Amino acid sequence: MTSLKEKIYSQIDGMEKELISYAQELIKFPTVSGQEKEAQEYVRKVLEKDLGFDEIDIWEPDIEEMRGHKAFITQREDFKGSPNVVGTLKGAGGGKSIILNSHIDVVPEGSHDEWCHPPFQGEVAEGKIYGRGASDMKVTKASFFIALKALQQLGLKLKGDVLIQSVIEEEAGSAGTLACVLRGYKADAAILPEPSVFKICPATQGSTWFRVNLYGLSAHGGKRYEGVSALEKLPQVISTIQQLEIYRNEKYAHPLYKDVPIPFCINIGNVEGGSWPSTVPEKVSIEGRMGIPPAEELEDGWRMFEEWIDKTAETDAWMKEHKPDVEWFGAFWGSGQIDMEHPIVKTAEQSYQEVTGMSPVLAGTPWATDARVLIDFADTPALVFGPGHTAHCPDEYMVVEDLVNYTKMLASMLVDWCGYQE
Repeated sequence: MTSLKEKIYSQIDGMEKELISYAQELIKFPTVSGQEKEAQEYVRKVLEKDLGFDEIDIWEPDIEEMRGHKAFITQREDFKGSPNVVGTLKGAGGGKSIILNSHIDVVPEGSHDEWCHPPFQGEVAEGKIYGRGASDMKVTKASFFIALKALQQLGLKLKGDVLIQSVIEEEAGSAGTLACVLRGYKADAAILPEPSVFKICPATQGSTWFRVNLYGLSAHGGKRYEGVSALEKLPQVISTIQQLEIYRNEKYAHPLYKDVPIPFCINIGNVEGGSWPSTVPEKVSIEGRMGIPPAEELEDGWRMFEEWIDKTAETDAWMKEHKPDVEWFGAFWGSGQIDMEHPIVKTAEQSYQEVTGMSPVLAGTPWATDARVLIDFADTPALVFGPGHTAHCPDEYMVVEDLVNYTKMLASMLVDWCGYQE
């Protein structure tokens, strides 16, 4: 390890209280969808006042501008009160640029009775910061702030530009990052600190929600033989989906998912049907989530699923004449990947090894991220790499030591990737 890196790490160790303070302030904003404005104003203020960013762009994405784009999905009618923030710190020149992208929105906290620590206070206990967004993923913005601040206090000027993107709507379909792309933001690489437990993830899988409707013929329950139960057709369809999951995981086997029991899951999460205990159910619907492997286009995954359901219907006399239909609804995310030998991957590996003394682990994410939008539509190689162990659950937390170490890794990556001058 160079003496410069030692100075950087020592500087960050001395800024731990400030790092925690930023993290706590971010958690205190209850940034569920539609309530991001105050938090984004706080981010803008930090970029401007604390870090001296040259350019700060804050705007509410235009839904009409995004309509028709293949990656656009939203349940909202507009984004009023939900701005994006992009700050640009200009480099001295001659270095590579980087985007640090993290979403400000969080999933709802659920019942407060399930939390031992308040979801929006940023309480610190036993070496952990608790709260919604502690792991997924508001708190890593604090790492952005302190990593840059530490370099500035050491008198280091990065050569490449640094863009911090604080985006909305990641949890509901990536509209915030898509809006950044359509506004023209791109870089030589991007880091997304999703809670990967320090695994370095060049691949991110996508996901999509499906609904399968099965049809029968209603009749009085006392003479059920005069009807056809849609419910009784369900086992055939579930068996088909289970076989499809096996097939897809064999077809799209990927080295970054080799240690995952089921890399690309198809989950049935909801079943609904029937209208009365004494009536043969004429319609049953199942809803679920299908993973999209990094090597597959979203539309190809949809087509495969529909074909398998159609083939099952052909094996049943009733379903052949009364075919199930498939709907794709709600949220969807495409998959994305970059080369495992890409320089940004190597930079992340080196920073992890320098800080921890251990060999890094390369993997693929088990969930969708905004990385795909940057990779496919901004020509920006994007890497998922972050601390964090929990997400979407009560008592979400971030280990303070992990946050400090991640800040060191980030600072190390900025110096190595962007270059610097004293």
